[in-house]
Amino acid sequence: MDVSADLLDDAMKDQLGVEWDRFKKAFAQAGDIGVLKLDELRIVAERDRKGLPPAVSVAAVQGLVNLEKRGSRGQSFRGGEETKDPTQRLAAQARASEVRLHDADHSEVYSVLAYHAGRRLGLNDAQACVLGDAVAYLLTGWGQVRAEARYVDKVIYEFKKVAGSPPEGGFFWSDLHSLMSRNGFKVMVDTVQLVGTAAFR
Repeated sequence: MDVSADLLDDAMKDQLGVEWDRFKKAFAQAGDIGVLKLDELRIVAERDRKGLPPAVSVAAVQGLVNLEKRGSRGQSFRGGEETKDPTQRLAAQARASEVRLHDADHSEVYSVLAYHAGRRLGLNDAQACVLGDAVAYLLTGWGQVRAEARYVDKVIYEFKKVAGSPPEGGFFWSDLHSLMSRNGFKVMVDTVQLVGTAAFR
């Protein structure tokens, strides 16, 4: 099986760079995750849910690129476009350029990027897997299955205590770059650091 960034075209590489920059901003309170290095990612032709580091498939990255091109954006705010309420209309217009994060392709990519962000923040492999699964499920509603569910649930719960639950229909990145959300991601990283210790309940 091919495992190489050479499997990606320029649009896919660019999209991964965009997503990494979003993660960098979201995790800013937890620390600096640095720049994306594509050669650190395990990129595979077919979906692969086994092995470490977790792999991202060409199909998943292409799915993100297609979603950006297709313009399937701001879905939950579309109702506001026809309303007389100016606040809802403004919200619909402001979010029209954003992609809502609620699909399996985002989940796969985000689990891998969060894993690598966690490694950059000093987490071991097991802890980074928990972070990857938790971030993917929190952001998209689609789960990955590399870590124990009880750990993932606990980490998501800690984010929600700080930043609240995802809005109906899922997150936009503009939600996730708020100070509350950045604090929530920091709490997730702090909580994951306790996995494997007696302090993690």
